[in-house]
Amino acid sequence: MALPDLNWRYVGVRVFTTANLVGCQDALYDLGIATAYADGTARVPGTGSAWTWAREQSAGTTVAVYGNPPVNALNFRYIVGGTVALSAPSMLGPDTTLANVLYYGMQRNAGAYTTWTSATPFTNAGFSRYWRATTTFGGYDSISLWESQEGCVIQWGASSSNSTFTTGFGALIDPLSANALNAETDGRLYMMFGSGQVATSASWASIALNTAGNTWGAGTSTANNAHSGVFVPGTATMFGTGQTYRFGTFAPTAEFTSTSGATPLINNVITTSSLIFLGQSRQWYITGNHQSRIALNLGGTAVGWICGSTLNGTANCVVLTT
Repeated sequence: MALPDLNWRYVGVRVFTTANLVGCQDALYDLGIATAYADGTARVPGTGSAWTWAREQSAGTTVAVYGNPPVNALNFRYIVGGTVALSAPSMLGPDTTLANVLYYGMQRNAGAYTTWTSATPFTNAGFSRYWRATTTFGGYDSISLWESQEGCVIQWGASSSNSTFTTGFGALIDPLSANALNAETDGRLYMMFGSGQVATSASWASIALNTAGNTWGAGTSTANNAHSGVFVPGTATMFGTGQTYRFGTFAPTAEFTSTSGATPLINNVITTSSLIFLGQSRQWYITGNHQSRIALNLGGTAVGWICGSTLNGTANCVVLTT
């Protein structure tokens, strides 16, 4: 039986001084405590689609931002952290540490927060450990946030190069099964994915799955590159080699439409790297090429939000539907 639909909302964009890693984390926190969405409607953390976010500061400097969704039966939390100087977080293979980058991870059955570099940042066992979210913090100057009842997506942008780096996490996968081998006790599967040290490819939907520049459920086995993983139910271990794939590749264009002229929304099927079915995407769809960070309007009605691979111009993207 299918899970409830997620209702995605675009919180908005924040700009910060170019290459300022600390300013970027403060900008993420600012998005996380926003009282209004980008469309001007009210946002109340902990209700509807609005996550609740907090941050860790060391001597007044933000070193991590972490959040939990409003629908959260298994008490998951998600974290982005990093410092300008080389730090020593607990890494998930095959990634390694580097100064002046951001990392991401997820935690099941979270307890009290400790510190981001701990092997147990949320006290209890069950932390994924970290993958790299970004390359060295050079040209970044903006960050955007989309959120739903059970998942969120963060995108870093560099206006000078028109490039983006994207990370997502949460109950993003519907296994279409309640079998204990297929799903958690709440019927979900929990995923995290990120671009790693290579900017998202403008044609990521059509490139080979174990390839740099991929995103949205397709990971690579290369250290510090694009990764995507899903927890084996009841554990903090990723399926298979720790990387998932999208089932199939696409080459959409800006003119990609149905015979009636409608915009198609293509559900993503997620598999292990050995092509064992895991589930389908929860209200995130591949569609025709668009610019990132805009609304998708059909018949004058906003039906979702575009998360694309470039800040300007059209490129491969997903629609996060409302």
